[in-house]
Amino acid sequence: MDTNLASLQPANDAGVPQIGPLFRKVQQVYLGQFRRWFGITAPTSVVAAVIFGLAGQWVGRTLASIVPERFFYHRTELIEIALLGLGSFFAAWLLGSFALGAVATIVGNLRGEQDGPWVHDSHERARERFGTIFWIALLTYALLLIGFGCVWIVNAALTKIFGAASFARHATSIGLVEWVVVASLVSWFGMAVPLALRDNTGAWRSLQKSLELADGYQGFLLLLVLESVVGSYVAWYVTQYVVRLLPSMWFGSWYVWAELVAGALASAAVQPPLFIGLSLLAVPEGRTQASEADLRS
Repeated sequence: MDTNLASLQPANDAGVPQIGPLFRKVQQVYLGQFRRWFGITAPTSVVAAVIFGLAGQWVGRTLASIVPERFFYHRTELIEIALLGLGSFFAAWLLGSFALGAVATIVGNLRGEQDGPWVHDSHERARERFGTIFWIALLTYALLLIGFGCVWIVNAALTKIFGAASFARHATSIGLVEWVVVASLVSWFGMAVPLALRDNTGAWRSLQKSLELADGYQGFLLLLVLESVVGSYVAWYVTQYVVRLLPSMWFGSWYVWAELVAGALASAAVQPPLFIGLSLLAVPEGRTQASEADLRS
């Protein structure tokens, strides 16, 4: 398999990016090195799942202590619930950005020389630039929240037009479409992490450059996001269905956590194409990157 990333650059016909061949090449790189990519995304996904699980348990206990008749009098608890929900989701978003940095390190051949006594792992560059990754994650997370704020306004309008009962019947499908739309827009800034690692630029400049690189590749990014969102959705629910077929006595009191971790691992398996594609768009044309030996080392 040809893994020289210079050959992965999209072929242009009169300046028009060829999205199909580029998307297929990303899938080839993903399948050809599946264990490597999964080894990067699985740990961060499991940690994110544990964070969500712990946050969910705390929220459940807090809600149980609130008297329904005096619900809006518990302002402090409600603020804490909101902050914990936003914070836990940001933690998962940050972990995903860190995993993107590790994938970008491999795709862009950004690891240090291997001749010395130290072996440079794929997370080294991401650790070195963690501060920049944090700010990129925070800014893109803010954009994500703004996007879903707009979605909430649209949903409120649709509920008034079609009625709550009619809207609720299609809530899952509508929610999936909304996720794809919002995430695809935010993905225009997804090359910021690979750019920050490659060029040692700050968060703001990396986001600006990412937006420039996204021009003409919005369709490619939409395909990657669609694959990621739908793949994660299907992988999560299939895994939950399979786990629930197993006897609960196998896991005992850890049954809920087994469901959570299994779903996280399933989602982690379908995330690498998005990270590979984002990292690929950050590679400048004509620059020879990552030989097949580099990807296998």
